[in-house]
Amino acid sequence: MKNKDAMLVAEFQGGNQRAFDELASRYKRRIYGIAYKMTDNHEDALDVSQEVFIRVYKSISKFKGRSSFNTWLYRITVNCCINYLRSRSRQRHLPFDERMEVSEGRSLVSEWWSNPQKALENKEFQQDLAAAIGSLPPRQRTVFVLRHLEDLSHKEIADILRCSIGNVKANLFRAIRKLRDGLKEYVEG
Repeated sequence: MKNKDAMLVAEFQGGNQRAFDELASRYKRRIYGIAYKMTDNHEDALDVSQEVFIRVYKSISKFKGRSSFNTWLYRITVNCCINYLRSRSRQRHLPFDERMEVSEGRSLVSEWWSNPQKALENKEFQQDLAAAIGSLPPRQRTVFVLRHLEDLSHKEIADILRCSIGNVKANLFRAIRKLRDGLKEYVEG
């Protein structure tokens, strides 16, 4: 994948517009997923994703390949998300059903019919979890999303954020501690 990315970047830098289209096609779902998990809103995630690809398009000529393309792309994505979160005037959350469809690719309809009480508790937990993640400071939220929702390694996150692995671990520790405090009723129960 990295060799293919490097080849496509070189082709685009050489003037092949289709190479950029292919890069965008390869990464659009992943970028949207990160943006969605960071913004908690479909429309905002689309806007952030579009901003990411505009920035990539404008600056790809400066990409020197010192890091992998996907690390560079994720760094731009995270920066766009953090900038968005800083500028957002109020906290918004998606309805539970849409959140579950996007984040897990499934709905809880069958669970609801088989056990309405469990589904209701799960719905409440998902809403509380979304609110708790949304209340994290941008850096902690970023690290948490990249580690636990995108399953990136500490090293990959450090490369994306241009910080030490220790810094990643410290932010992750703080985020988890805040989430545990915010979700005490679920952790203790």
